[in-house]
Amino acid sequence: MRRFVLAAAAVLACNNGSGQGSGFSTSITTAPVGTSTTGGGETTASTTTSGATGTGEDSAAGSSAESSSSSVGGIPDGGVPPDGGDKPPAGCKGKIDFVFTISSAWTMEVAQGWLKSSFPGFIGTLESEFAEFDYHILSANTSPLWGHPVLCANCEDFCPEVPEYPCGVKPEPCDTVRGAGVTYPIGEHASNKRCDLASGRRYITAGQPELEDAFTCIASVGVNGADNVAEVTMNALTEEINEPGGCDAGFLREDALLVVVAIQDTWDEFSAGTPQDWADALVEAKGGDADAVVLLVITNDIDDPDGLCGYIGVPPGYHELRTWTELMPHSVFGSICNEAGYASYFAEAAAKIKTQCDVFVPQ
Repeated sequence: MRRFVLAAAAVLACNNGSGQGSGFSTSITTAPVGTSTTGGGETTASTTTSGATGTGEDSAAGSSAESSSSSVGGIPDGGVPPDGGDKPPAGCKGKIDFVFTISSAWTMEVAQGWLKSSFPGFIGTLESEFAEFDYHILSANTSPLWGHPVLCANCEDFCPEVPEYPCGVKPEPCDTVRGAGVTYPIGEHASNKRCDLASGRRYITAGQPELEDAFTCIASVGVNGADNVAEVTMNALTEEINEPGGCDAGFLREDALLVVVAIQDTWDEFSAGTPQDWADALVEAKGGDADAVVLLVITNDIDDPDGLCGYIGVPPGYHELRTWTELMPHSVFGSICNEAGYASYFAEAAAKIKTQCDVFVPQ
């Protein structure tokens, strides 16, 4: 099936100052993918539409995330986070784990601009709706391209095509693991620096100074990577990567509501597994409780006659990211072609988050 392309762009790179093009390498280190079916996806969802949106109905702060060569099950050692202490006891006990999985594929060139314009709205909603909550915010790595030729292999001082890319910077072990939290996004339109996270972890925790700056840093993933946001989300939720010694040690908490925000301009037809597997992975991560998960998917809506991206007559069921959304009972679907940005979708998801937090009972 031909993949929908939102924008046409060429990926440029350099080698000793000369231009060089390269595709994404499948040999890059990956975290194990959990795709086993648990039965959690048996829940069904009613769907409503509103404009371009459809609705299917402690904190680890502390030790430095300096690189370590030790590992557990192939995942570089991220250390053990300390106990964050007591937090607000409302519903989900005031704890929410946010996973942002953002495509870093070249097709995201246009959408990246709309996405970045939405960051202040995302953070505004967090600060107004969840100020008293103990939250974790992780941007899952879709672009572990350190040392890949597309990013100025062997270049001297800087890359003319991507001048912000810091040649010669050495990666930490977890920088090359797909699904691990991003703390040094690299490539064109990426942050190209180590993000200053007060937690010392690979994710933001409550109390982070300059929250908008920190979030913008980890979420500006660039356009020299890859997509497959569903697969990367499953990677980020594995026990191996979240357990003590894993890259994201302490991120995923049993007594926290799980919120996933997946953003990709294509259908994600190449992620491992099926939409049912992806839904099952979310439910499994919360001990089989589908009511402990809220999913926001922002992608193209070319299967919708009223979609913002333009209808091309896609048969029902072919848009796997939409199917994933519909399989989850508490979800929001948004159009990536919304030039006004995506903050309104996050605000819609926030209402569901607060509702589910009130009724969430940790398993």
